Amino acid sequence: MKNIKNRMLLKLYFLASISILLFASCSDDSGDSAGKLAVTGISRSVIDDPLVEGDRQVDVATDIINAGNYYIIRGSGFATLKSISFNGMESYFNPTMVTDNAIVVLVDQKTPYYNEMDEMKIVTNIGTLNYKVAIRPPSPNITGFPINPNPGDIITITGEYFLHPVVNFGETAVEPISSTLTEIKVQVPNNIQYKSLSITNVSGTTVAGQSLGSAIYDDAYTSLMSYNGLWRPATNHYDIAYDKDSSQGTKCINWTSGPDWDGLYIGIDKSKVDLSKYKAIRINIKGQKAGSISAIINGNYGATYALKFGTSWTYLEIPISSVGSPTELTEVTFQETGGFGGNNLFIDDIGLVLK
Repeated sequence: MKNIKNRMLLKLYFLASISILLFASCSDDSGDSAGKLAVTGISRSVIDDPLVEGDRQVDVATDIINAGNYYIIRGSGFATLKSISFNGMESYFNPTMVTDNAIVVLVDQKTPYYNEMDEMKIVTNIGTLNYKVAIRPPSPNITGFPINPNPGDIITITGEYFLHPVVNFGETAVEPISSTLTEIKVQVPNNIQYKSLSITNVSGTTVAGQSLGSAIYDDAYTSLMSYNGLWRPATNHYDIAYDKDSSQGTKCINWTSGPDWDGLYIGIDKSKVDLSKYKAIRINIKGQKAGSISAIINGNYGATYALKFGTSWTYLEIPISSVGSPTELTEVTFQETGGFGGNNLFIDDIGLVLK
């Protein structure tokens, strides 16, 4: 299975693909912006099933538009493009990615798709074109699920665009007990440790960013935690079930750090963590003020790792190789290091990242 956490590499691949496709489109540009307004073909810029190695394709002809993806519209008369919409909702386009013969457009993720007219509308200075094309939802968006379930548990997966969903635990497909567009109930199969949850709908597949069994904190501390607390509880506020915000699931840790670089520590049951399977520790964090914390692993203060964040949720990883390359995990400590008299920190989805 692909390592879907290599987000930067995928971004570079995507940008390189768009540049190649735009160059190809420009090379065919006749420059006749007064020509007939017409669509001759539609291509999806990138197709890449996250469950299949080596299947990545670019510029693939299609007669279906899946919201939330980039497409290349080919034809003529596009040079003076004013707007492009799908089922009545306008989508963003970069004017530098428009020629007379091609439009590269990101179809808005919120484009309506259910019982709609299946229509693309192109408006230019030389006219308006209504073009019939099937409009479908984006690939699934997974917003929450129990990361450390037990085999046999009936769990709820939340998200969006669960249209005719197929749920996989690793390579094991499981029939949903029930499903709506935003929620799936499913029974957990056996042998899920070190595997990933994925959902496929009519438009594509999405793999959850957290591998099964990897959570240290997921709405609450999991069984991987053996103890937790604060360096100076008298001067700190510590709510481990804050329910007014979260990056995953429904709750997070709300830690108000005191003015003297206080710390939050989590003891780990090392008998439950095979650290050889993992490459990093993950955390989602934001602050009332943009700031920083230092991560200290197993009490090794000679190999701290700095993490910077803003006032919105930020996903960060602490590479095991950057904190002394320990072979076992016994404690994770976060020390507030903003340097401006403490901070109100929100922490969620603490866990481990598979190699």
